[in-house]
Amino acid sequence: MRSSDPSHRRNDADAHAYGCNLAVMLAAIRSAAVLGIDAYNVTVEVDVALGLPQWVIVGLPASAVKESRERVSAALINAGFTVPSRRITVNLAPADVRKEGTAFDLPIALGVLVGTGVVDAAAVERCVVVGELGLDASIRPVRGALSIARKLAATAAKNSWTLVLPPANVPEASLVRGLALAAPSSLGELVSWLRVGKCPVPVSEPGVLPPLDLLDLADVAGQEGAKRALAIAAAGSHGLLLVGPPGAGKTMLARRLPTILPALTNAEALEVTAIHSVAGMLDAAAGAVTRRPFRAPHHSISTAGLVGGGSSPRPGEVSLAHNGVLFLDELLEFPRSVLEALRQPMEDGSVTISRAHASLKFPARFALTAAMNPCLCGFLGDPSRVCVCAAAEVVKYRARLSGPLADRIDLHVQVPPIALERLSTTDGGEPSSSVRVCVEQARTRQRVRYKNERECNARAPGRWLERHGCLEPDARSLLTIAGERLHLSARAFHRVLRVARTIADLAESDVVASVHVGEALGYRPRAVLAGE
Repeated sequence: MRSSDPSHRRNDADAHAYGCNLAVMLAAIRSAAVLGIDAYNVTVEVDVALGLPQWVIVGLPASAVKESRERVSAALINAGFTVPSRRITVNLAPADVRKEGTAFDLPIALGVLVGTGVVDAAAVERCVVVGELGLDASIRPVRGALSIARKLAATAAKNSWTLVLPPANVPEASLVRGLALAAPSSLGELVSWLRVGKCPVPVSEPGVLPPLDLLDLADVAGQEGAKRALAIAAAGSHGLLLVGPPGAGKTMLARRLPTILPALTNAEALEVTAIHSVAGMLDAAAGAVTRRPFRAPHHSISTAGLVGGGSSPRPGEVSLAHNGVLFLDELLEFPRSVLEALRQPMEDGSVTISRAHASLKFPARFALTAAMNPCLCGFLGDPSRVCVCAAAEVVKYRARLSGPLADRIDLHVQVPPIALERLSTTDGGEPSSSVRVCVEQARTRQRVRYKNERECNARAPGRWLERHGCLEPDARSLLTIAGERLHLSARAFHRVLRVARTIADLAESDVVASVHVGEALGYRPRAVLAGE
């Protein structure tokens, strides 16, 4: 039973007053972070309490997050606000997930302003806030804005959220339709908007795409067999290995592969843009990646650089080449351990990187294109020059490319040297534009066949193609006999079938005939690796 003593009544009144004061000094700002290429919700809780002036940030913050207290303090002062001389505790929930990056600067600053009564808590109830603060209170871009926008869009229709983000991130975030955005240029501007209860929706101007490279397949003199293989690789997203002496045009051919690749679909463009945004490699002027990636790392790259990794896992070159091409020039100069790391992503189309605090999965559906010399000196098989390599050296050199990895490359093509008189001709053959039309038509047939705009022959299940790939009896018999005589593995058998299906698509044929299978068999690596 409550006592009637006036002192008790005074204590109740003090407790009530303290509770009201405490409610004012607590703030919860909705934000988001990126783990891998996916976003997750984060609540930034700020407690401005009585006590010695001190900033404490909890919730497994990384170094960049801990340093936000210095940036936020300077930004608040330079924006004309007062940093309270109190104990400020910031909690990043969920507290059991490590937080990285600088995107929590803006929500922490906003939480301090709400906690001190400068901004009404109701004004930020429907906002999700991300952004890095400069010392002058300007709002700078962050990584992974597209992933955050896609995550928020899943609930935007129900909850009518507004994503508050830096102006530089608007082009990529605006790719997600139906999501309300607000992009203040400074902390002071955001506070002014919140005080009047209205955040203007930014207008995202279409990005200016960089000009296309002045490359064309017609620039390459001769090499009709290699050009044919390029078209097949582009049409079905197949792996390609070019083998030939120095100066034969292997790199020149490979660097013209992007000029005949089909355009990205909308779904593919969103995936590629999200990966480049997380990696901090997105072109702010263009906003979105509109062309298929073409990545060409140097042979000194590490395994983590190629497939991704690090203490805080980041996408590697195989993920940056997602839905595009990964080109490895001088293939056998790469360390064998680095090359072997390609086997799993080539099969699965993704890379899983496990660390003590998390296991992250990055997409990695790429077409591998590589170039290599036939031997150490490079002149084995060149009719105009003599190879000075011993037989044992040739075997050892070619052994750098393991059989399992070679088996995963669909097209192995010899690139012979070009006669000098052939270089003097002005006729380079078919231009990239006409080849790209044929490639687009072949991809259209594949999208109809698989009823999926992102699927292609290189990723089709082999058993499915055996049953539904329209393989003629003669073609099936040829494939079976050749498989037995050439000792093809089950993987190689199905890869030949996939290449044959692509050749048939380029020929606008509904069925796979024996001529298509015969051409596909000619691209197997027996002549390249066996020294025939």
